[in-house]
Amino acid sequence: MTLSRRDLLAAAGGAATFIGAGPATAQVNATPGLRPGKPFAGTELKVLCVVASQFRAHEARLAAFTEQTGITAKYTFVPFASMREALTAEMVGGGGDYDLAIAMDQWVASLNNLFDPVDARVRDKGIPLDRWPAAHLRQGQVNGNLLGLPSRGHVQLLFYRKDLFEKHNLTAPATWEALVETAKAVQEKEPGMAGVSVPYGRGNGQNLMVWYNFLWGRGGSLFDAQGQPAFNSAAGLQSAQDYVDLLRRHRVTPAGAVSFAEQDAVNSMGQGNSAMLPVWWWVRSTLVNPQSSRLTDAQIGFAPMPSYAGRPRTTFTNTWVWGITRRSRRKDAAMELLTWIATPALEKEVLLDPRENDVVAVMWPNLTDDAVNARFGGMHRLAAEGLRDTQSVTFGPDWPQISEALETAMNEAATGAKTVPDAFNNAASQVRRIVRRG
Repeated sequence: MTLSRRDLLAAAGGAATFIGAGPATAQVNATPGLRPGKPFAGTELKVLCVVASQFRAHEARLAAFTEQTGITAKYTFVPFASMREALTAEMVGGGGDYDLAIAMDQWVASLNNLFDPVDARVRDKGIPLDRWPAAHLRQGQVNGNLLGLPSRGHVQLLFYRKDLFEKHNLTAPATWEALVETAKAVQEKEPGMAGVSVPYGRGNGQNLMVWYNFLWGRGGSLFDAQGQPAFNSAAGLQSAQDYVDLLRRHRVTPAGAVSFAEQDAVNSMGQGNSAMLPVWWWVRSTLVNPQSSRLTDAQIGFAPMPSYAGRPRTTFTNTWVWGITRRSRRKDAAMELLTWIATPALEKEVLLDPRENDVVAVMWPNLTDDAVNARFGGMHRLAAEGLRDTQSVTFGPDWPQISEALETAMNEAATGAKTVPDAFNNAASQVRRIVRRG
């Protein structure tokens, strides 16, 4: 069933009108770049937002924004499963109802007509773009235009069984070569336990998300400068072979990993069946949740994602960006809110609030902040190490079809249905056709 725009937003998870859910604090009460004199006092902005504790925390602090600007805001929160359709409905049939909206990186290119470029507005506000890691910032850029600023982002880390590593005098591997040897050592010393849990099954590109780090670590890339597939270069094919070899040659993954989705890989570690897990940083809360895991916080260690010897660290990112809608009739006021959201002080306040447990940080000052890292065990500095030199995926409008071709190739190679060269050369042919049609 296809929902209408009205039906979608009526069932969006409830509109929440701001009337200040908590006292304003000093950190977010003196935002640089806001216009003096409250020229937009009395304006009410409408915000289309995905459900996330981070954004609920922003909403709860809007009293500080209103105190500085006189602007109020009404948030409509939409569950993730409905967010893409809600954004598309607003782009196609909206009448300027929403002034600010947030979109996930994979959707931004296809929502190009929803957002108004903010390059000039960002310059006018003096917002430094080097506040964000390039891997996050790139996801708001389409065809040379900046359509939005990063606000929510996830990175990958290597989680490992700290208790077992200490028991057997093992260290977190810094390279993929060392990961294989460490995984073998674990399996030798802990019979019945897999060394590392990773997914190879088809489903929303989940069997590609760790492999990207192999690809970039080998010096490969998904596409060349002309936008043609490059993942089947010599470096690309070797990276895919390395990833498949964890399963088929080295046999350091769980037996069922050939059909694993990401959650299966997480469950394998959480149930005590695997010793290492390269995955998103937010999964830490799942691994220490007694309702989903047998592990405790004391048993979990984390490190940056491995790379190859002599190569920089990488981490695949997932990024959400705020943009001003093209049909908004309150763009100047919306830019005031975007400026407030984009300040490091707001992000830091949420990170350090003892009532909040969201780990998300997308700005350099907070990724390297002493207090933030003290609260989260140094997780953010490790994330920063991966973000410093990482590549990122360019998500064009054809990405869903491209991703499907790639994930099929990975699964074919993992099952042995095709060799790595045959699977990925075939995928490259498919992608060339997709690009040509696009």
